[in-house]
Amino acid sequence: MPQSESEWANAFPWSLSYRWGHSALAVDFDLSGDTARLVCVRRPGDPEEGKADVLLPLVDVVLLGDGSGWSRPPFTGSALGERLRYRAHRSAFEAEDGPGVRWHRLVVELRDPESGVAAFGEYASPDGVSVLRSRVRLRNEGVAPVTVRPVGSLLLGGLPSPDELTVFQGRDEWLAECRWPADGPLTMGALQCRADARTWLWQIESASRGVWEAGEAAGRTYLALGGPAPDEHQGSEVLEPGAEFASGWVALALGTGFDGALAELTAYRRAVRRPRLGVGPGAS
Repeated sequence: MPQSESEWANAFPWSLSYRWGHSALAVDFDLSGDTARLVCVRRPGDPEEGKADVLLPLVDVVLLGDGSGWSRPPFTGSALGERLRYRAHRSAFEAEDGPGVRWHRLVVELRDPESGVAAFGEYASPDGVSVLRSRVRLRNEGVAPVTVRPVGSLLLGGLPSPDELTVFQGRDEWLAECRWPADGPLTMGALQCRADARTWLWQIESASRGVWEAGEAAGRTYLALGGPAPDEHQGSEVLEPGAEFASGWVALALGTGFDGALAELTAYRRAVRRPRLGVGPGAS
């Protein structure tokens, strides 16, 4: 019988359901052997959505020359996302070396056996704050260079049906017309359930243009948050063997009503500004 979390994960990766979080946040993963998925992000005590097929992979990455749909949105629908296989996960709860905030951290490791690309889903949350911080780090563990196109920082499915939600988005001089994705520095938006006012409020922590998208999958709503939109800038990142690349951080706050979610995001912003904790926007 496995004695530790890592031994258990490595012994039974094909049927592993894993819950991570703290008193104010519960994050559920399906780390199955085919495609790992982020199933649910909620506050303890919130109603759990009925079972739904979460079709989105935990990490979605486009490689130049690899398969993807013609009209795919920036951060969903890649061939590589479905090939990434769960490898390991590890969590930590940082000790406090003075007055301040303690952070919960989680890293989920995935690897594509075909290209040799490894993906690390990196998650953090201040203790007692209903906010999930997320980014994706890539490493080329193969023998040939690979060219990376869009890399999303958080991909979450299984939210209530689009018919049950109200969408809020920030406005600035860069907002494109007739589009759900919103652009601009520190891009923000929110989804709110009309039945009980549960609210998911996000910010994209990028000094340049950020992109988010919300859509329907398996009768539920999905949310994809990313940093700069490489597709729109014709941007790419070449990873030589052994090289790494990380997407920008994003933060998802949960609350009752817009004001409740904004209060959680404010608490998170205060925590993340503590440079001695090494978790600010410039943290590695």
